Amino acid sequence: MSDSTEETPRWKKLLIGFSLLPLLWWPVSLLHDTGYIMSGIERVLMMIFPFYALISVALAWHCRNERPEVMWVLILVLWLSYAAIFAMAAM
Repeated sequence: MSDSTEETPRWKKLLIGFSLLPLLWWPVSLLHDTGYIMSGIERVLMMIFPFYALISVALAWHCRNERPEVMWVLILVLWLSYAAIFAMAAM
């Protein structure tokens, strides 16, 4: 990879930053026990998902200038994962 000195647009920085905002909901979702989530693999997914989100955002931030397509894919998959986890938590 070459050293890129180009400035990242503000909207890209905000998009990546806003991708972390749903993690503020996480403590509330873990306290909201519906009986379904407390079983097996769903509970494990709920516990490790914040780490996945942080790693995705860190990787998106790292490749924002060099590989913008990868950044878009990471952010899109992260938001789809948020939708899936929120749906699982609502059951």
